[in-house]
Amino acid sequence: MDIRVDARALQSELNLALGIVESKATIPILSNLLLKAEGDHVELAATDLEVTLRTRCPAEVVSPGGITVPARKFGSIVRAFATSDAPLSLQTTAEGKLFLQPVGGRQEYHLQTLPEEDYPTLLDAGDSQQLKIPASVFKRCISEILVSVGMEDNRFSVRGGLLILEPDQLIMVSTDSHRLTYSQWNGPLAVEKPLRVLIPRKTLTEFLKLEEADGVALAFRDNHVFLEMGRRFLYSRLMDTTFPAYEKVVPTESDKKAVLSRVALLERLKRVSMVAESKTRAVSVAFDPAGTLEVMARNQETGDEGREYLTSESYEGEAIGVVFNVDYLIDFLTVSEAEKIVLAMKDPYYQVLFQPLRKEGEGIHKYVVMPLRFD
Repeated sequence: MDIRVDARALQSELNLALGIVESKATIPILSNLLLKAEGDHVELAATDLEVTLRTRCPAEVVSPGGITVPARKFGSIVRAFATSDAPLSLQTTAEGKLFLQPVGGRQEYHLQTLPEEDYPTLLDAGDSQQLKIPASVFKRCISEILVSVGMEDNRFSVRGGLLILEPDQLIMVSTDSHRLTYSQWNGPLAVEKPLRVLIPRKTLTEFLKLEEADGVALAFRDNHVFLEMGRRFLYSRLMDTTFPAYEKVVPTESDKKAVLSRVALLERLKRVSMVAESKTRAVSVAFDPAGTLEVMARNQETGDEGREYLTSESYEGEAIGVVFNVDYLIDFLTVSEAEKIVLAMKDPYYQVLFQPLRKEGEGIHKYVVMPLRFD
């Protein structure tokens, strides 16, 4: 292999690939990246055997070929040269090493490699049907549900997002047993019957890093999901965990409703959270009958206390006070881009529904949070 490549362009693709590589891979080859030069580009591939990324970088290919290189070491060297305008020369030597130097420069590096044949076989979607979805829609749905993806798998928590595809809508749901997020987009999809799959957290996280293109193509084959956007191709195994019956969690009997400025509420919660207890992160959210909101945190250990007030834009119902983990509320308010949000409440111990006010056609976003209870 012998190529010339722009260091900045290569670094951009390396940053994506390094997100896939595990810091302490148990199989040595998984600590490497696959570089494969052909035509007018060099392809980079990274995998942890569960999630795989393939991407391309424009290059002058003097001699095609493939090799695997230590991912983080190679990435650090390329990053160091990315401030220079000089392209990088990458060549494999007779000893099987990768020789790297800036064109016209006096620096040179020799990296140990492993042969391309040792790298795990890369998959593709084959002739599976592709579903086209606007990239901005898919990214927004992922961003909204990612905050409540669980950190462990159990009966009520799942380390992934539920994706439901129907002929006229896309739905994504996640839960960590303390909160649940529901995101929906209405639009035509080329699916003959509803499809439900569970996509791992890491796959969703890495997809959000990809530069947005006009659309994303989804395909499913052999218990894998394939996501293609522009020149980037991400695929992973699907999860076989059973997702909880989320429909039963979304409250339908709330008789107290408040409309608030999202930004104003977020600012107050951030400030009050500074005195909240580090263990419970408890903050009280209390409305009086006139709709005045009191946000309060009290630290029993230090004696610190903080209170702030906010007038609701509208309020229905009697007075109510609910205690939450403040970080859960901040997560939702940070991800949402709506100007106003609605809080729907029943009593201090019943789950609360947070929902952005959106125009028709902008989709649905629901965020359900369980209040804190102290015995």
